[in-house]
Amino acid sequence: MVAFGTVLLAAVVPLALISTIGALVETVPLVAAQGLDSSPGRQALGWAALAGLTLLLLWIAAALRSAAATALGDRIDALLQRELMRAVMTPTGTAHLEEPATVDLISVGRETFRGAWGRPGRLISAVGGLVAGRLTLLGTCALLAGFHMLLGAALLLAAVWAAYEEKAASRTESAHHYGDSEGARRLEYYYALGVEPPAAKEVRVFGLPGFLTDRFLQTWRRSMTEVIGPLPPRPVAAGLTLAAVVLGGLAWIVTEAAGGHVTPGAAAMWVQALMAALAAMQQSSWMSLQTELAMATLHRFDAAVAAVTETEPGTARTPSPRTAARQSDDAVATPATTVGAPRGDIRFEGVSFGYPGRSSDVLDGLDLEIPEGRSLAVVGANGAGKTTLVKLLCRLYEPTAGRIAVADVDLADVDAAAWRRRIATVFQNSLRFALPARDNITLGGLDTPATAADVRAAAERAGIAAEIEALPLGWETPLAASYTDGVDLSGGQWQRLALARALFAIERGADLLILDEPAAHMDVRAEARLYEEFMELTRGLTTVVISHRFSTVRQAHRIAVIDAGRVVEQGTHDELMAAQGQYATMFRLQAARFDVASLSGPDQRHVDDPDTEARRKETKA
Repeated sequence: MVAFGTVLLAAVVPLALISTIGALVETVPLVAAQGLDSSPGRQALGWAALAGLTLLLLWIAAALRSAAATALGDRIDALLQRELMRAVMTPTGTAHLEEPATVDLISVGRETFRGAWGRPGRLISAVGGLVAGRLTLLGTCALLAGFHMLLGAALLLAAVWAAYEEKAASRTESAHHYGDSEGARRLEYYYALGVEPPAAKEVRVFGLPGFLTDRFLQTWRRSMTEVIGPLPPRPVAAGLTLAAVVLGGLAWIVTEAAGGHVTPGAAAMWVQALMAALAAMQQSSWMSLQTELAMATLHRFDAAVAAVTETEPGTARTPSPRTAARQSDDAVATPATTVGAPRGDIRFEGVSFGYPGRSSDVLDGLDLEIPEGRSLAVVGANGAGKTTLVKLLCRLYEPTAGRIAVADVDLADVDAAAWRRRIATVFQNSLRFALPARDNITLGGLDTPATAADVRAAAERAGIAAEIEALPLGWETPLAASYTDGVDLSGGQWQRLALARALFAIERGADLLILDEPAAHMDVRAEARLYEEFMELTRGLTTVVISHRFSTVRQAHRIAVIDAGRVVEQGTHDELMAAQGQYATMFRLQAARFDVASLSGPDQRHVDDPDTEARRKETKA
C-alpha cells in the first residue's frame, strides 16, 4: 500500500503544480497594475506559496516512491538469489552445473548480485514510474481538453500509439540484450581475464593485453550487430506524430493567447500540460525498457530454475533391484526408499561413466574393491579415470552403468547427505575459503561445536599449526590478502590446511578419507613428513589415495592401477613390483628421475625421494 500510495502521489502532484502555476500566472497582469499590497498581490503570494509547497511535495513524493521501490526491489532480489542458491545447491551431484540452463541461472544471479540495470528488483521501480507517468499523461490530456477536446484527444491517441510502439521496441531490445547469453558470458570472460588478479601474471608475461582487448571488441560488435541497425519505421512514425501534436498544440495555444481568446494563466497551464505530457512519455519510454529488461530477467530466472529443478534428484529414490531384493527378505511391510549410510567394504561393480558431451567413457566396466578400514592407492596415467572414480564415490556424479555398493547396498539408494558425512576429502585443488584460518578448518565439521584445542589438534596433525599461529591475527587471520590484516598462503600451506580440515572432519565422525594428490603442492620436506605419517593418519580409516608420488602410494595396504577406465593391476607394492607390469615400470621411471637429485648428496637424496634406497635394493636383487 505504501508503494501504491507513493506512485499515486507522484502522478497527481505534478498536475496540481501545473494548475497552481497557471493560477499564479493569471494574477501577474493585475499585480503589475495594482502592486503586491493589493488583493491580486495577496492572491499571487498565496498561489506562489502553494506552488512552493506543491513543488516540495513533489520532491518528497518522488523520494518516497524511490525509497519504497528500492527497498521492495532489494527484498525481491534477495529472495530470488536465495532461491537461485537453493536450486543450484540442492541436486545431489554436480553434473547439472555443466548444463546450459544452470549456467544461465548462475548468470542471472550474477547480474542480480552486481545490481545490473535489468535485475528483477528493478521491476518495482520501473512499474511504479511507468504507472505514475501514465496517470500524469491522462491528467494532462484532461487539462488540455479544457482548451479544446480535439487537442486532448489527439494527444491521448498519439501517446497511446507511441507507448505501444515503445513497448514493442523495448521487448525487441530486451530480446537482443539476452538473446546471446553465450556471447554475454564470453564478453564477461574476456573482461575478467583482463582485469582480475588470477590471470594478471600470464596475461602480461605472454603479452596478451592487445589480444584480449581485440577479442572483447570483436565479441561486442557481433552481439550488437542486430541491436545497432536501421531505425524501425513504426516507432519513428509514432514519435514524429507525438512531436507534431505537441508542437502543433503549442502553436495553437500561443496563437489563441496572442489573440486574447485565452487568459495568460490558462495558456501557461496548457503549455505546461503539453510539456509535462512530453516528459511523461520520455520517462515512460525509459521505464518501459526497464520493465521489459526486468521481466526478461525474471522469465529467464523462472525458466532456468524450472530446468534445474526438473533434473533435480528427489529426496527419495526407488531402490535398485538387488537392494530391493535384499530388503524383501526383511519382515518390513513398507520398503524403505532410501537407506542410511551403511558401513562395510566398498565395491565398484562394472561401473562405466562418461561426461556429458564426450563421445567415449572415462570408466569402462571398472571393477574395484575398497576394504573397510584399509587404505587403497589408485595410480595411472593422466586421463585414466582416477579423479572420476573419486567423484563417483562422493556422489558428485552417478554411474551410467554398473553400480557402487557399500556392504551390498547400492550407493544410489543411500541418502547422499548421510553418506557425505562419512567422507573427508583433500582434493588436488581444494577450495581456498577467504575466511579466518580457524573457519577454514572447522568447516570440516559444522554439526558439532569445536574448541580451540580441537582445531589446533587437527592443524598440528596436518603440520600447519605453527604457521597459522605466526600469522598477524593468528587463528582469526583472514586468508585473503584483499582483507584488512589478511594474508594469502602458499600452495603447499593451502593443501595442508585442507588436510587439517579433513582430519577435523574425521574427528567429527567421518571414516572414509579421500586424498587426491595430497602432496601435489607441497615442498619436499612437507611431502617427506606426509610420507612418514601416512600410516598414522590413515590408521583405522577406509582410505583412497590418488597420487603420482610413489613415496606415498607404496604405503597403502593395496594399490590399483587404472588404464583406459579399467583396473589392470592390483596388489601390494611388493606384489606389483614382482609382477613387472605397469606399476613397476612407472615406479622405476620415477625413481630414476631422483637419481639425478641424489648427486647433490645423501641428505638431499633422503629428502627428495624416500623410495630411492628401497629401489636400489630391489634393483640389486
